[in-house]
Amino acid sequence: MSRNYADFVQASADAIKGSPIPKPFAQWSALSAVAGALGRRVWYPMANYDIRANLFVVLIAPPGRNKSVSLILPFTKVFSKLTTPVGTTEDDQNFNSGLDQYGLRNYPLYVVQDRITPEKLAVDMTKITRLDLRLSSPAMDEFYDSSVTLVTSEFGTFMGRHERYLQMFMTDMWDSKAEYSHKTKTSGEYLIKGPCLNWLACATPEQFVDNLPEDARSQGLLSRMLPIYYDGDRIPQSLIQERVSDNTVDNLREDLADIAKMYGPMTFDEDAFKIVDEDIKAGIPPEPTDNHLSEYVQRRVSHFIKIAIAVSASRRSTRKIMLEDWEFTKELMFAAEKQMPKALEGFGMGRTGRIAHDMVTWLNGTLFNNGRSHMLMKLFKRELLRKVPNPGELEQTIKAMEDSGYIKVEGNVVFPCRKDA
Repeated sequence: MSRNYADFVQASADAIKGSPIPKPFAQWSALSAVAGALGRRVWYPMANYDIRANLFVVLIAPPGRNKSVSLILPFTKVFSKLTTPVGTTEDDQNFNSGLDQYGLRNYPLYVVQDRITPEKLAVDMTKITRLDLRLSSPAMDEFYDSSVTLVTSEFGTFMGRHERYLQMFMTDMWDSKAEYSHKTKTSGEYLIKGPCLNWLACATPEQFVDNLPEDARSQGLLSRMLPIYYDGDRIPQSLIQERVSDNTVDNLREDLADIAKMYGPMTFDEDAFKIVDEDIKAGIPPEPTDNHLSEYVQRRVSHFIKIAIAVSASRRSTRKIMLEDWEFTKELMFAAEKQMPKALEGFGMGRTGRIAHDMVTWLNGTLFNNGRSHMLMKLFKRELLRKVPNPGELEQTIKAMEDSGYIKVEGNVVFPCRKDA
């Protein structure tokens, strides 16, 4: 079956061109939808393990940048219509009978949203486990699939600073091993066969660093995440902006359904293989050198291959990664990597450093929303008191912020000095 569009990701971004949604968010939301549609059923075989397209993407920007709005087209209007409620079977009244028209009755997609505990997510994954007969045979092991996409419009509703167990669970889900044993506090032990979690979340810079577990670096969660940071100006809305047509939504839905029917290993085109291999041996230059990305760099090759799988699937069902797919993957990733340190700037700081980071992020956002360049000191102190309950620490904290180059104080007004905080 031929696709309606040459590239699902590009078509999704084009459909909302002219909207207040930043282009990077439109691209990465659509890319996450492709990764979720592929699930565990498509992979690239490395020497000792398989790499799947599932991603942990977090869209990060100050308030008012339409982070959650970017999820509407690829997930609310397209992806969700190819899903059925967790735990339902073909015979259930609540089963999505609309899957028939897309040929997905036997292999529906699954999505869970917003507030969910790791215990509930693990239980849900046991309810969607299917034996995929297309990938099972006497000559191979049985192929089980428990793929699910998690969409959290507010990062903090799922991830918390002290969620050590949750991050252990998430790292195992990203790895997508053959099975995962999960112990719950109240319901005993669950065995998830063929787990594969694809995650898309939204956060402000403050929410992101405030809710990342303190040991996210050492435990490997941070290296598995792709923080997509946007600090551009807010794109104004317009009354003449066109609504995405029903025909476009239908066409995108049909193409994503086609992607969801793919299964089996990916390969690189012969010409692409040589260049990709050379790139990987050279560290896919330019390799990030920022200290904030030291852990991410350790899994950088896996991230690039994951994206390349999704980019290829976005364009064709041949399960072959072409050179143009790899070049676009590098374009996307290099742009994302350039901004990543800004997303992580407040993480791992001491108490004063975190307060300074949070305050200047708030200050920049407030001034931008009100079209101003500075703020009265009394208003700045009022907000600071929410983070520094002891009034005696106010002046000390303000001086530390000024000395560190976060703010500049002139008389009774405060100017932000760091837009990237």
